[in-house]
Amino acid sequence: MLKQGEKLLIVHRRLFEKDTPRFFVGEVEAYEAGLAKVKGYTFVKDLFSGSMKKKPDLRTKIMSIISGTFIVYQLPITVLLDSVRFELDQDGSLILRDKGDFAMDVGESVKRETH
Repeated sequence: MLKQGEKLLIVHRRLFEKDTPRFFVGEVEAYEAGLAKVKGYTFVKDLFSGSMKKKPDLRTKIMSIISGTFIVYQLPITVLLDSVRFELDQDGSLILRDKGDFAMDVGESVKRETH
């Protein structure tokens, strides 16, 4: 199903209300029978500032993406992995961005439209 070179956002499913958000953004190196070898960056919530912080080291993880503990999003192949970051927009939604044109709302709520 997944091919080498595809880019993913992997969200650790929060099992309890007080679990902190954790994300992994990376590129598929290999895939077989639900196991994905993905090279990329880990993001964790900073407990002091509340912002999402990128761990500086590039990591390779082997993840069972069919385990039910991850939510996996396929990202456009054009996403620039070295520049991905999380930002809060003016409405407080969490947005994944890169230096290019990519932006994805990964917030857990739906924005209300005002008329």
